[in-house]
Amino acid sequence: MESLLTKDEMNSAILDSIGEAVIIVDPAERVIRNCNTATKELFGYSKSELIGQKTSILHVSPEHYKKFGEESEKILKRGEVYKGEFEMKRKDGKIIDTYHTVSSLHEENGWKEGVVSVIRDITEKKEAERKLQRSLEERSILLSEMHHRVKNNLAIIASLLYMQIEASVDENVIESLKTSYCRLQSIAQVHEQLYKNAELDANISLDQYLHQMAESVDETIILPDKKIKIDIECSYITIQLIQAVPLGLLLSELLVNAYKHAFKDRDEGHIEISCGITEGQLVIVISDYGIGLPEDFSLDSGSIGMSIVQTLAEQLNGNLSYTSETGEGTAFKISFSLGE
Repeated sequence: MESLLTKDEMNSAILDSIGEAVIIVDPAERVIRNCNTATKELFGYSKSELIGQKTSILHVSPEHYKKFGEESEKILKRGEVYKGEFEMKRKDGKIIDTYHTVSSLHEENGWKEGVVSVIRDITEKKEAERKLQRSLEERSILLSEMHHRVKNNLAIIASLLYMQIEASVDENVIESLKTSYCRLQSIAQVHEQLYKNAELDANISLDQYLHQMAESVDETIILPDKKIKIDIECSYITIQLIQAVPLGLLLSELLVNAYKHAFKDRDEGHIEISCGITEGQLVIVISDYGIGLPEDFSLDSGSIGMSIVQTLAEQLNGNLSYTSETGEGTAFKISFSLGE
């Protein structure tokens, strides 16, 4: 009749059946009392080389050994299971990334009776994460450089336009150049924000962008005989580049039109810009308290400005509408779904 397995032999057989490294540790001196075959495969030591040794043999440095002990002991003292990632060292000196699950060996007697540490090799996973992070950083640098170059090129074009404005004497030419300058600035400000953020797929802060645009229009469309106040009310909303550029051009067009035409024969004017999320859509309203639109006005009037506005609204898959009352002012509303 075959002899029965001893208790120690049975425990070893159970440990060896586990696919991940398992180490039984005496917490008093942090000495290894037992381990399984997977531990040998992970660290390169035989059982005889590990049993009786302090767990420091597996740690990268004395500092790592101390830190691991402090972190795990703090959790075990609370009667909880410690889980965490740590770098460990193989017999051949190779550093590996590992994930530890450390618990009391005898739950009823507490962790001081012994602890069991299940160790999983996550080296490939961590290397893939590091590789991905490096790739993201490289792409971020490239995107930042791209936005920087676009921003600089737009700044050069804007400077040339402004020089032409300064050199022109024909008022109609000056007005056309100023409008073009504002359109260009609306695009340049998008890239300015992206360059400052220097992040992959960075979004644009709508509130910050609206304030920049209003300031730019105020500095460009100089009306010495008028004082125009702009109030902006916008919660924290971000918008992707693919939507930011057409939206910026659209809002710039409407704002410039309000500046130039809403306050004819008045000494001062007031414009309000509000934006918020309603039923899953971004809604932006530009309101002026001016003289109102002409009675024969329509979005399909054929003017260059309104044609641009409608085209940009279509690019956003948005709805464009307006209300106007003679002597009371005009409000344009654009609403569309934000990109995911």
